[in-house]
Amino acid sequence: MVVVEISIIPLSQSVVSITVSNTGDFNRARVFEVIHLFEPISRTEVAGRLNLTAASVSNIVSELLHRGYIKELGRRSASRGQPAIELGVRADAAYTIGLHFEHGGVVGIVADLKGTVLDQQQVNLSPMPSSESVLDVLTAMGTQLIQNVAFEKIIGVGLATVGPIDLRSGSVKGSEVATGWSSITLREPLAKAFGLPVFMDNNATAGAIGEYWYGVGRAYRNFLYVGFFNMGLGGGLVLNKRVYRGSALNAAEFGHMLVHLDSLRPGIPPFLEHVVSGHALCRDFGEHILETFEQRMIDQDPLLTKWLDDASQAFANALVSVDHLLDLDTIIVGGQLPPAFFTALLTRVEQRLDALYMDGWLRRSTLQLGQTGLDSAVMGAATLPIYDAFSPDSSTGKITEINFRPSNAGEPMY
Repeated sequence: MVVVEISIIPLSQSVVSITVSNTGDFNRARVFEVIHLFEPISRTEVAGRLNLTAASVSNIVSELLHRGYIKELGRRSASRGQPAIELGVRADAAYTIGLHFEHGGVVGIVADLKGTVLDQQQVNLSPMPSSESVLDVLTAMGTQLIQNVAFEKIIGVGLATVGPIDLRSGSVKGSEVATGWSSITLREPLAKAFGLPVFMDNNATAGAIGEYWYGVGRAYRNFLYVGFFNMGLGGGLVLNKRVYRGSALNAAEFGHMLVHLDSLRPGIPPFLEHVVSGHALCRDFGEHILETFEQRMIDQDPLLTKWLDDASQAFANALVSVDHLLDLDTIIVGGQLPPAFFTALLTRVEQRLDALYMDGWLRRSTLQLGQTGLDSAVMGAATLPIYDAFSPDSSTGKITEINFRPSNAGEPMY
């Protein structure tokens, strides 16, 4: 018998509870995830995707209906026979709070189970903020957002931050954009202040989870998410439909891929984010470039064109290296830079990719923009409590939040 370590208790009994249970919790989480990813979907289709018996799925669906997490959407139109009843997630069954701390400020949202943003707040931070000031802003913003929704319906709070971070202790190990940061613990004081569980991850991994749960990532089992968050560049990796965090839980530091460019200026570290990122762009053209980028592209600015050519070559080199190693389905790019930047960069990257792949490579991964938009990190943060509560690990039968390590069982569950 598989033993799991989280059960989802009725909303009337407050938030998600960590308990010891049995295979029922594992399969319940699987059923909920499939309904979320593929709604509208029938009971028979759920059973087929999960290789469960119709009776098992029927019992689990009845329980989820009773608890209010899902709802029946009505009968499917059919030319003959008894049409199947379609299922979907009940959006107002529960809520999450998402908080994102990055170089320029803190953003917070309230979201329902279907990812609809019900409230949003933003506070700009002074240059090089102290850990105390950031914690004060996070606490005040989270407290305000919590007051705007029924407390008993809140699953938890998700926190996405700049890295590197220590997920086990819930701390930021250091920050190039803030002062007084050295293993500063955020998760514990925030959980104490809110009276809710706090789920923490770096902003790029949170963005990957957001794309998997609500964006284009739901269609794929293996993908890399590349996030341009204000000044930095990061990565989040999903393998076999589960986020991969690595041994120290800091996998996919895409911005620190090594680059070798003849045009790399002396004194600049040979890392990708020093060649292609908001930081690199503003370093070379001034902070106003984010507002004037589109017009300078229209004017065919030769300096900006040369910068984009170099950046896209380095970016393409890194992407192909990752794809050669992992054989991905797709690479999703998103973040907070202007849309014109992504259009200009990815157009150039696409032109360079084919020449970089080894001869005989069966297929290269697709390259596309994400769907969660400019606020992908805070949307991902709001997704963390849902993902950790409802996403099982097929290799262990445990729920993701308790089992940090990803599945290595080979084929995904569906």
